[in-house]
Amino acid sequence: MESRNFSLHEQSILVDQNSLGRAGNLTSVNVRCPVCPSGSASAPFWKTPCFHRCEGCGLIFRYPFPDVAILSHLYRTSWMSPDQNKAETGATEIINTHSLVKFLTRSIGNANLAGQNILDFGAGRGAMTIALLRKGAHVIAVEPFGYDRLVDLGVSTYRDLEGLPREVRFDGIILLEVLEHLPEPRRTLEQLHQHLMPGGWIFITTPNPTGLPAKLRGEHWREAVRPGHVLFFTPPTLKSLLLESGFSRVERPRRFVRYTGRMQPRTILNFAMQLTLLDGGLRVIAFKNR
Repeated sequence: MESRNFSLHEQSILVDQNSLGRAGNLTSVNVRCPVCPSGSASAPFWKTPCFHRCEGCGLIFRYPFPDVAILSHLYRTSWMSPDQNKAETGATEIINTHSLVKFLTRSIGNANLAGQNILDFGAGRGAMTIALLRKGAHVIAVEPFGYDRLVDLGVSTYRDLEGLPREVRFDGIILLEVLEHLPEPRRTLEQLHQHLMPGGWIFITTPNPTGLPAKLRGEHWREAVRPGHVLFFTPPTLKSLLLESGFSRVERPRRFVRYTGRMQPRTILNFAMQLTLLDGGLRVIAFKNR
């Protein structure tokens, strides 16, 4: 079969229509939550693209829910032009990583990452990995689709968690804009918990469906229309999932992350939304018991 680079519009069609077959009247279908252990029922939440919301845990998920083969196809085609398809290959830029590292170190109460063993899970194009290496941390990346790119950068990289030796333990684990892409987030978080040292931390950033941008834009929210985004976690949903996966002390720090180089009216507005926890990003730190 001839291979070609699919546009984001074509990829969206692949995810929405081919994942589990055409769903017919999506607004009247009641389906089970892909995260709840009991498989709680859900109700339609957004229409186009179609998302349901779990009536038990509050998870918002794409329907039909894509299978692994469909998602893998989406990411493989995106990585044919990684810098043009950043929504699927890693949207974090080097210019933003300094602010993210500052947010992280203040949140965990340790400004010195030098010598710490850190796992960058879903490392994408490697911006955060490079920033952590510059801080003196020992970093291992897990990245199935950008594996070759990270290896070329000299990063110690594994394609998946199964390839990571079971005995390897980390002081910290980072998931930047990854959780919303995962078909089995509960299983992944449980595996990551096993790879943490006692007292270790996990830092997660993911789109915030309870933020002002999502409330104003609804199904037209830029995070919802991205084809690789299959799950959205409300703050209580993410906290519950982390606790159920073995983590403790789940915190949502009220600290600023600056995403632009210069102070602009938009930056000030974003700071105000972050202060009130109404911005478009959900940033959470959780810890493993000592």
